[in-house]
Amino acid sequence: MESYKSNKMTISQKIAQAFSILHTSGVASEIQSPYMECKNMWQSVEVDDPMLEVCNMFFDVQMPETKEELVQECRPDMPWAEDHFQERISGKPLNPGQQYKNWPYYAHNEDNRRFRGGEDEDKLFSHTYMERYWPPTDLKGIRYNYGDLKNLIERLNKNPLSRQAYFAVWHPEDQVERGERVPCSLGYHFLIRQMKLNITYHIRSCDIRRHFHNDIYLTIRLAQWIRDSLKYYFELGNLYMWIGSLHCFSTEKSMLLKDADKWNKK
Repeated sequence: MESYKSNKMTISQKIAQAFSILHTSGVASEIQSPYMECKNMWQSVEVDDPMLEVCNMFFDVQMPETKEELVQECRPDMPWAEDHFQERISGKPLNPGQQYKNWPYYAHNEDNRRFRGGEDEDKLFSHTYMERYWPPTDLKGIRYNYGDLKNLIERLNKNPLSRQAYFAVWHPEDQVERGERVPCSLGYHFLIRQMKLNITYHIRSCDIRRHFHNDIYLTIRLAQWIRDSLKYYFELGNLYMWIGSLHCFSTEKSMLLKDADKWNKK
């Protein structure tokens, strides 16, 4: 497990350190065996280039109190990141939504074909975060109906010391292999202690060059929004983030140290 815990470091410094760790410690995600057929996959699409990855990456960081501070530290792809965050918290289970069109790395013709089955507005993604944040509450689980972000806020309002405030993005339907994209995020654990709201973010898979800084931004913005939605005031505490596979394409290894230098510059 790679760990770089130090609350004295800024978010941008920790992002820089993650690039350095991947460059130094990353290994190709391959299995050399004549008995297995293993494919290099990215976004559930087969690719020629294997991933360079570090598994079980963990870090923690003090969360900024304001959006402005967070933007300065995370340098997200704006305005897409904030516009997409607002889309996520809209209260509507949108699919496909609108902001995917503005993601800087979205190749419209190719990605619409690969991930939506075409260009038409009625073509859907296999999932969206809006659907996972706001699922229809008349959906029936094993015993009870589904809940949404509003229910998580109600739980924290009822008992701010609750240890049960976990919001799952990965749903049971994702267990079945269908050859479709599934959520990278597994879920978020919100925990209030010493009058501070902390969040633990579990993410199974993260592309360091395209998603990492945006994922941090979107998660801390969620913590800020949850905090501001509670009936009692709390400061923001720490973000604890566990990443199952932090990776890039192996052909991008030569870029990682330059990326680290960029993040170290103010």
